[in-house]
Amino acid sequence: MIFQVVHIITKILIVGSNTRPLSKSLKELGYTVYATSFFDLLDQRDVVDKLIVPDEFSFFDMNLLIDLAMEYVNEVDYIICSNDIDVSRFPKSKIIGNYDVDAVNNKYKLYKKLHKDFLMPETFKLNDVHEAFEISDASDKRYIVKPIYGSGGVNIDWLNEDSVVDDSFILQEYIDGNSVSSSFLSYPSGDVDMITTSDQIIGSRRLNATSFLYCGNVTPLVNDSNKIYNISSKISRMYNLVGSNGIDFVMQDNKVYVIEVNPRIQGTFENIEKSFEFNLANAHINACNNNKVNIPSVKKFSVKLMPYSFKDAYYNLNDVSNVHDVSDENYLIKKSYPICTIITSDRILENAMIKSEMIQKRVYDSVVKKV
Repeated sequence: MIFQVVHIITKILIVGSNTRPLSKSLKELGYTVYATSFFDLLDQRDVVDKLIVPDEFSFFDMNLLIDLAMEYVNEVDYIICSNDIDVSRFPKSKIIGNYDVDAVNNKYKLYKKLHKDFLMPETFKLNDVHEAFEISDASDKRYIVKPIYGSGGVNIDWLNEDSVVDDSFILQEYIDGNSVSSSFLSYPSGDVDMITTSDQIIGSRRLNATSFLYCGNVTPLVNDSNKIYNISSKISRMYNLVGSNGIDFVMQDNKVYVIEVNPRIQGTFENIEKSFEFNLANAHINACNNNKVNIPSVKKFSVKLMPYSFKDAYYNLNDVSNVHDVSDENYLIKKSYPICTIITSDRILENAMIKSEMIQKRVYDSVVKKV
């Protein structure tokens, strides 16, 4: 579907959990921006016309944000989804991006379609954790359990005696290697333009993340692979993807394993904008309209870190530079919840890394009151 977007009058609703980067880019383009978020972020207030935040929540349930967003569907012209959500709950005519995504978001359906043509970890759809142990005990492989739907590494863990699973869940072979993600633009014509590949930071203990939780990215990947570009292009065409998309991989020696396909705005959004110095929201809209995007050459490295709180605490980040997604200092950050997002960039990768690590220390040192 082609969207003829008029900047002056267009209202766009962003549905997702971390919508501040996309909000900022759309606001720079002159749009009226509505956005959902789990948190009332200080630096997002300036880049949205309406910030839609739940009064309270006990866990990160995307359905909660979808329910809140539904109240504003008739007020906006278009909708962009930035998380693994049920897009079909929104009018198809208003979605800028992919609509029929269940075959991609459902991890078992994805495996069934792709595993014969691409390297993928062995994957089972199960209903009983005891069956998972039977498979594990009969093999010398290591396995993880994950929900059939989900993103960001949430609720993914090693198979163990304490594994908490839904009625249906995924048992997946663990592939040891370097976690990376591709970012590309897909057009209704079937053309695909690769933007870049990024290192993924997963399960960092120094950021207080659980084993498989998403913690950030380093863009671009130093030792890139043409295999990633070729696989990304093929999969994009197989699913008729449009707009900004990405694929998660694990690189193991010369092997490239497909892990997940992300038919939406990815966590690398801000890295790409920093590294390439261009507006990715504009590129996403143009690609959905089948308008060719001129992707500039990479200018610098960018590093994104997401530190998670080690305890229930309050943080004062007013004097800390290069931090985003900041809550009021009187807002309690619960243990294991994200404190903020750190973004640094430099023409030299080591410099960008050192900057991010120094800021990370300042973030953890900014506790003003412990609970």
